[in-house]
Amino acid sequence: MFTNWKIFENYNNICVTSTVKQQLNKYYEFLVKENSKYNLTRITNINEVFEKHFLDSLLFTENYPISNQKIADIGTGPGFPGVVIKIFFPETKITLIESNNKKVNFLKQLINELNLTDIEITNERAEKFSLNNIEKYDLVISRAVAYLDILLEIGVQMIKVNGHFIALKGPRAEEEINNLKGKDERIKLKLVDKQILKDVGFGTRINLFYLKTDTTNKMYPRKYSQIKKESQ
Repeated sequence: MFTNWKIFENYNNICVTSTVKQQLNKYYEFLVKENSKYNLTRITNINEVFEKHFLDSLLFTENYPISNQKIADIGTGPGFPGVVIKIFFPETKITLIESNNKKVNFLKQLINELNLTDIEITNERAEKFSLNNIEKYDLVISRAVAYLDILLEIGVQMIKVNGHFIALKGPRAEEEINNLKGKDERIKLKLVDKQILKDVGFGTRINLFYLKTDTTNKMYPRKYSQIKKESQ
């Protein structure tokens, strides 16, 4: 059972209640139990999971307060950051987007184990889901899934105008921003904030906050093969 809750104390918008503690410990136990079956994470040490997965999923909330937003998490894997956000902010409505069948099976069991409500899983590619759910989400978020130019294009249609896309990135974020070559502007996204965290205990984190300024042309997102071919 995890006890080092002080790692969360330096962040103003993260509140660790007794319910949160109980659910995160249960989450960790279930993750480790099922990991070999589903190949969910190479990190299994309890302290590392809580810091490098759970805490890392929440650092962005210092710059972007969470209340009751409707949120989509692209490529959630074993639930990072979507399930973690739901645990800390139960009033949110979360959609977990995951194309890997094994991980979807894990997520279904996890949600049942944690008795979470107002959280759904969609087993399809994000670019297809985006076109079928145009401007339905206040926030789209993604953590360590793909290059920025790919992520922004596959997720942009599902964001409401004046909504946000938050990309949780590492030290290569600046390089990925430079490689956009104006794509963010073409798809009506504007970088409005950048959170740089150098002393979090597990390397530099750079979280990028994009505002959707207008409706995106229906030509986006294109087929994934075309998007990837043009990517870095």
